[in-house]
Amino acid sequence: MTKQERVAVGQRLRQQRNRLNLTREQFAELADIGAGYYGQIEVGTSQMSIDTLIKVSRASHLSMEYILFGPEGTEAGDATSLQALLSGCTPRELRLAEKVLQLFLLRGDRQND
Repeated sequence: MTKQERVAVGQRLRQQRNRLNLTREQFAELADIGAGYYGQIEVGTSQMSIDTLIKVSRASHLSMEYILFGPEGTEAGDATSLQALLSGCTPRELRLAEKVLQLFLLRGDRQND
């Protein structure tokens, strides 16, 4: 992975961490990794192992594909992007998402996109 790619990964993680209103320390604790190490990942000076990528993916609710490759790596509107969103959900969040989706699909006035 090039330095530029590591920096891009860090930027995507930082953006999501900020969306979640978490400090680096809080996010690192949530992901069960060291705060200093997570800071190095965010600025692009360290690479992640697969194990760390999995932890960061779960904690950030981002797919591993998105973390590594960004939006170019995932097509909006396909089933895999939906699966990626759902993969980091708790059982309770999954039940709520299913109910929302059912309500959406049951609407009779849907337009074909």
